[in-house]
Amino acid sequence: MTDQRLKFIVDYIWATENEIAIDNSVYTLSGVSPAEINYVPRPSKILGKFSQNRKLFKIFVGVFKSLWNIGGSAIYFFYEMIILYRHSVRCTDKRDARGDSGEYALAFSSRAGDILQPSILGFEPKCWITFPWAPLSRQARNGQHFDIFSLLEKRDFVDAFKLAVIASRKLACRKRTKHWTLQSYTAFRWFAVRIALEKLDINRLLIAEHYDRWAVLADRVISKKDASLVLVQHGALSGLTLSDQTRQARLPFTLAHRLSNVAQLFVYDESSRAIFESDVLSPVCIAKGVAVNFFQPMIELTQLPSEHTVRILFVGHPICEALHVELYKKLSREYNVSFYYKPHPTAGLSDSVKQQSWHIIEGRSYFPVVEFLISYPSTLVNEYAASGISAVLHSLDQDKDFSSGLLESVKSKLDTLACKKLV
Repeated sequence: MTDQRLKFIVDYIWATENEIAIDNSVYTLSGVSPAEINYVPRPSKILGKFSQNRKLFKIFVGVFKSLWNIGGSAIYFFYEMIILYRHSVRCTDKRDARGDSGEYALAFSSRAGDILQPSILGFEPKCWITFPWAPLSRQARNGQHFDIFSLLEKRDFVDAFKLAVIASRKLACRKRTKHWTLQSYTAFRWFAVRIALEKLDINRLLIAEHYDRWAVLADRVISKKDASLVLVQHGALSGLTLSDQTRQARLPFTLAHRLSNVAQLFVYDESSRAIFESDVLSPVCIAKGVAVNFFQPMIELTQLPSEHTVRILFVGHPICEALHVELYKKLSREYNVSFYYKPHPTAGLSDSVKQQSWHIIEGRSYFPVVEFLISYPSTLVNEYAASGISAVLHSLDQDKDFSSGLLESVKSKLDTLACKKLV
């Protein structure tokens, strides 16, 4: 194996250590130790679904992890290799080498496709690189684009498979990562994308990822080229807890590895800029100089028919589902109000949420007109604020048994709106 391929493995481990830091933070906010459910990745998706059978779920994960470590990971990577190789053969949007622009917007997520737009950037991305798991909106697809897997040949898929197997073993052996071996489920896709991007002559990459595995991948690709990385904020950074406003805003966790090659940064405000500079960008990156641009996140609101004149939107997240259900039950007994619930875009809904009589808002780009929100400090708070709609805020980890102050704040707002009370 070449030195370059070994460096890819080191970079993947770095990227995974950032993912572990993020997941650890979610576990802490949920009041759950990672050991309680065997260090499962993506706890925001898991905790709400298996909260009632946590011990049984831990046993299941333990068995699955053992199978993963003795060869299950290789079987999974082989399956992904076959599926994505077939996808590459079917790709209709092939890269046109003659139209190589040197500037690429990476649509690692569908959200990125909505954000990396001329209204924010001030220019049209010259070419989009798309991913089969993140379909672009029709607007973004109007420009030049090609599928990342159209760049790969058969031997590249085999290389990505080999690297994924080795990286999975490395994670299982290292002291800092051995409990988190299931994080390697991302390995094959990560290496395949890395190999593909190395083939391009890049002058500038545009991303809307802050510090996850994909952000680290883009940063490491840029580190080997005479190119620049443009990073656009896609959501609230410190939006997990409510902190003393006199203190400097910080990330609620410490990243294992920061980005070193960001040349241009688009952020919501000074607070976001400060967080990027203190917690996301490396000192080397700051020393090289980063051009900072500010923009206001916007959404398009939809007027929905409602039986009541006052409407409230709960901005959901698996960690605060119990809090929201408790507030909804108390408020719906006292006020004639239309209640909406918008789940977190990357997490599912628990049965307790589905059983309530509020109107669940599906769709990533569907936002109802309401009088105010009940929310943790999320991106939607900023986006609704730009349309003049305020929010009653709570910490993501606020306990439902200590919500009397929050409930009174909502009631006060409803009374100000002269909302009709139930008798």
